[in-house]
Amino acid sequence: MKRNPIISILFFLIFVFLINTTLSAKGIAVIKKAKGKVSLYKDNKISQKKPGRGTRLNAGDKIVTDKKGYAAIIFYDDKSQLRIRSNSTCTIKTRKDKKETIKKVFLEVGTIFARITKQNSKFEVETPTSVASVKGTELVTKQILKGGTFYYCISGVFEVSNDVGSALCRAGEMVEVKSSNSAPVTSKAPDGILDDWDLESAQEDFEFEFENEE
Repeated sequence: MKRNPIISILFFLIFVFLINTTLSAKGIAVIKKAKGKVSLYKDNKISQKKPGRGTRLNAGDKIVTDKKGYAAIIFYDDKSQLRIRSNSTCTIKTRKDKKETIKKVFLEVGTIFARITKQNSKFEVETPTSVASVKGTELVTKQILKGGTFYYCISGVFEVSNDVGSALCRAGEMVEVKSSNSAPVTSKAPDGILDDWDLESAQEDFEFEFENEE
């Protein structure tokens, strides 16, 4: 008995839809810790005023912290880690590049600490002025409201680029991008610039156990 090709195609499309729906439901990251006032936005509408430990994050979700708030986030697939400081607005994104899915964090304003694991796929930190392509790197990114961007490399190396130019940033260095119309400039990071970050405590915040791969 021959199977109707239209029915076969229909079953295939339903199968693909169910897989994509399941993957979307799982999300791409989870909140490990949240303190102070932290708000979660989905589709530019507030979803949770007090997201906490275990809150799943999907592509497009935006996190906003107040003057005493911060949030610690872990990505499911590679355990890369993100810490969002006070007075910050940060969106978790993904984008397709040929056959590859690239994870992206868009920092609209404020400061974040990121510990990106070595991986085959790309990870980007984007700001209104530029993009940092990172892999196996620890960095701090600071975006001034309606102003420039500062990237500080704690370990590893990453590249900062925009339409005007690009620059490499290595451990102990910083890159300043004054605007989207200014080329990134690398220099030695000032001594003690990250002293108030208490990076050892930040590392402890990220201790997290997964029950399984999901």
